[in-house]
Amino acid sequence: MTLKDHEGNGASNRPTSVALYNPALVEIKSRFYHDIRRYCIEKERIGTLEHFIDTIVRMHKLRNRDILLSYTDPFEKDELPITNDNNLRKAISTTKSMLRVQIFKQEDADLMFSRTSGTHDKRIGNIQISRPKEFRQVSAVVDADKLPQWKRRVKLLKHASDKPLGFFIRDGTNVSITDAGIEKVPSIFISRLLPGGLAESTGLLSVGDEVLEVNNISVEGKSLDQVTDMMIANAQNLIITVKPTSQPPKQNPRLNRPYASVQLRIKGGNPQDGSNSNPDQPYI
Repeated sequence: MTLKDHEGNGASNRPTSVALYNPALVEIKSRFYHDIRRYCIEKERIGTLEHFIDTIVRMHKLRNRDILLSYTDPFEKDELPITNDNNLRKAISTTKSMLRVQIFKQEDADLMFSRTSGTHDKRIGNIQISRPKEFRQVSAVVDADKLPQWKRRVKLLKHASDKPLGFFIRDGTNVSITDAGIEKVPSIFISRLLPGGLAESTGLLSVGDEVLEVNNISVEGKSLDQVTDMMIANAQNLIITVKPTSQPPKQNPRLNRPYASVQLRIKGGNPQDGSNSNPDQPYI
């Protein structure tokens, strides 16, 4: 990333490096309370919001990345939040000559939403806008274009929360009929979802889903305790690949058709109705 840095405490002493307009560059003036920096970044190399925050942290020599960003809308002169990649692209595309970025600590989030200076219709009244931290991504489907139809890779994000992800897993047997005959394979399944928990609220995981990978590591041949430890170790940023119970069975590579049948057997409970006769099953 190309950066041309200038430190100052005001808008004077415009640096020569950004004096001439270059459509390939975006000039940025970022303010972290009394610390003001001016620099240029190549538009095509700004990348994601995470990369942009890395640049902000480096330019202002901040000790951590626990910050909030906003920018001044060049048309309405309002202070708008930058909370995701779309916000960032919008901020860059609408800037006329200079992108003015405000940086706040998380605990000072109220300041960011008190800096609106545009004209608003009084008939609207006081509109309460939630803070960016209340809109943090909690789940996503990953690699949907790379995986076959019968697989789903789900990312669950806790954002440093102490609350569990809200699902139980059990070991069981996956029984399928192939050209080689009947095969019984030990497997791990989601046996129950906690009502109101993160896993249930995403709508991406269901009771009976077979767990195939944890953070891109196959669970084949691993015990229930091993899989539980893998999930707990990655609980803050868990990526779980499953075979959804609602998806068709995978193709038989030899016969070029689906396996004739798939049955699910889980000890101590029926995964389809979420029953749990063994309360000691691992809770993630």
